[in-house]
Amino acid sequence: MTWRRTFTSLVIGSFDWVKGSPVRPSRETAFTLIELLVVIAIIGILIALLLPAVQTAREAARMTQCANNLRQIGLAIQLYQQQHEVYVMGRDTSTQWGVSWAFRLLPHLEQTGIYESMDYRQRVDSAVNAYAMRTPVTTFVCPSRRSPQPDRNFDDNDQSSKVRGVAAPGDYAANNGRIFNYYLEKPTWSASVAGPIHTYSRVTPVQVTDGTSNTLAVGERYIPPPRASSPGFEHYDIGDCAFFAADNPWTIFAATGAGFPTGPLDSDRGKFGSEHDNMAQFVFLDGRVYTLNYSVSLGVLQALSIVGDGVAISSHDY
Repeated sequence: MTWRRTFTSLVIGSFDWVKGSPVRPSRETAFTLIELLVVIAIIGILIALLLPAVQTAREAARMTQCANNLRQIGLAIQLYQQQHEVYVMGRDTSTQWGVSWAFRLLPHLEQTGIYESMDYRQRVDSAVNAYAMRTPVTTFVCPSRRSPQPDRNFDDNDQSSKVRGVAAPGDYAANNGRIFNYYLEKPTWSASVAGPIHTYSRVTPVQVTDGTSNTLAVGERYIPPPRASSPGFEHYDIGDCAFFAADNPWTIFAATGAGFPTGPLDSDRGKFGSEHDNMAQFVFLDGRVYTLNYSVSLGVLQALSIVGDGVAISSHDY
């Protein structure tokens, strides 16, 4: 039984070695206050560096969505023209019984239900027309400015609004040309100053002698900062009333006569503009979406807004 004694001695010897070996005391580690402050400072610096990049990425996504909205609007305008042989009319009345160009495009934006619910025997602010006038359509809202919420006042023939905070909004304006609210201001139609979509407009592609690729159809609309307004005039004074109604021209039209906004406090509610940084996006009559910087020359901007002024403009000019 020699092997048993050998094995036993080895096992006992092993235990003796472990028992007799020196045991090193464990050392607990922890952050000092200085180390903790340094880590917090580094995290703060990283957040400060990353936050602008995150905001820039979010704004880029919002601009892309806005451009997609304009692309859909441009396609709807083309479909409307193919069906009716004229570009969509801006409006056919300035009363509380009419609808805007945006409302006329709804069947071509897969919103036929809203379009067909309109009762033209009733005022636009009537409860009968609540579904038609108060249902927001995401395609008409720029995400950089707001979400599609029914929170606009109805105009009341330039009087204090009778129905407030329930109408659908919109952030895009039809191109009147060089003169705001064209046709009411200048009843003799002239291709040398008019845009393609205005009051009583019935413009055909043949009349767009400057070319559909050189003529703006719809663009982002500038909205001035809020003013000290009388009750019921809050949205009227900044041109931001019910978007599907026809009676408030500042809500549905814009012109290029005065150029782009001169700054965030510009009070002109008849201009193109946006919530983006010194730029606004447009869709041309041919469906092309393009961003124009506020720095573009006034002459180029006006030439792009007119259907037939004969001024030759290339993409290099803007």
